[in-house]
Amino acid sequence: MKKLFVLTGVLALASAASAQVLLYDNFDGYADQAAFGAAWNVGVVGGGTTLSLDQSYSASQSVLQGVAAQQSARDFTPTSGSNAQPLEWSFRFYDSTQEANLRQFATIRDNSPALAQLVAIGAYNDSTLTKNLFTGLSVTAADLNTYYACRVAFAPGPNWFILNTEGVPTRSTGWHELKAVFSDTTVDLYVDGVLGMADIQYASAAGAITFDRVTVGSGLSSANGVAYYDDVLVQLVPEPSSFALAGLGAAALLIFRRRQ
Repeated sequence: MKKLFVLTGVLALASAASAQVLLYDNFDGYADQAAFGAAWNVGVVGGGTTLSLDQSYSASQSVLQGVAAQQSARDFTPTSGSNAQPLEWSFRFYDSTQEANLRQFATIRDNSPALAQLVAIGAYNDSTLTKNLFTGLSVTAADLNTYYACRVAFAPGPNWFILNTEGVPTRSTGWHELKAVFSDTTVDLYVDGVLGMADIQYASAAGAITFDRVTVGSGLSSANGVAYYDDVLVQLVPEPSSFALAGLGAAALLIFRRRQ
């Protein structure tokens, strides 16, 4: 029994220690708008998003895009996802209304030396540009008020589509976690931890896309409502098999030493 506890503990520690965080921001460390603007200071649209105390997922601040075109961006170390070590990008999104279509989303980009790929997740309003990937048809306004939307902007991606896999959480007022997990050439999209769409192509070959920038706020006007953004995270997370092998090796070594 004691060996089982040791093994379980080592596996948990291996999992927790193996993620490589490239960027994390909960927006709580900024004294004021100027301090926030100094950190999120690239690709700024419309003066940037606004540091806010009105809503927060992790107390006590988030950033707000109002109804005007606003966007803030920050760069991180250029990184590609892989099958062995997927790149995870996630953020918390406060959805303010589902009665009218919003243009509120965040993006991750391969931005340098030129924009090569852009992946967006959030709420979108253009039914003519957005597809239901299961039917191949354009969506309705009602679909966009029901489901979160994603964009994989450039080939081999499908541009805008809704996240409507069976069982995925639908849009509702409040905070939601939106997440993308990038492998060699495909990305899986999640809403509140539930798979919303799987195996969407974003790259033609492993390593072809190197992400280096995240944005909050769509940079487009959103006359029908606002949104808040919090807890932006970009990290490399080895596959569970890698966790297990590392943990088992450490556990075996620990047990071996105990026997000596």
